[in-house]
Amino acid sequence: MEPPSLFGETILYFFWGGFVQFCLSVLVAPFLYLITLRISKKSFHTLFRAYAVFNVCLLLWGCLGSYILMATAYGKLYTSVDRLVDWYAFLPFGQWVLDDGFGGEWHGHLIGGASLWQLRLLWLAVALPIWLLALASTRLALRFLPSLPAHGHSEIKEPNKAWRANRS
Repeated sequence: MEPPSLFGETILYFFWGGFVQFCLSVLVAPFLYLITLRISKKSFHTLFRAYAVFNVCLLLWGCLGSYILMATAYGKLYTSVDRLVDWYAFLPFGQWVLDDGFGGEWHGHLIGGASLWQLRLLWLAVALPIWLLALASTRLALRFLPSLPAHGHSEIKEPNKAWRANRS
């Protein structure tokens, strides 16, 4: 069993984990939007932009989280048949990682007396900083990304005033 590489884990998580995260974020978005309507007065565009930036940040930091969990636990605390993605920032570690054998008889197993609860705590120890980094990165990115004008309205109004003044 060779140790995971940062590049290999990043590619796997970015594409497969990104696909899964995209699908889940699309499913969850309407519900989160309805909840945010109750607690926020921000426009749909502002909320959508923040949600999209957060998901990109969570995906990028999730690549690191996946590598950290795989480097510390895979082959030491557990093994799985399909190690496409064993760690998601939004889905706690569970029996699903060990049982994922595409319906065959092969399954993963715990190693050296490790328990699922220990692996869940390890997941939490990795996921919590990843979520905090994603939130901080989102706030930082939103501070520096230019805001988009509201639909159908242009923010540049000064040239029209100057043109009208010169015309009269």
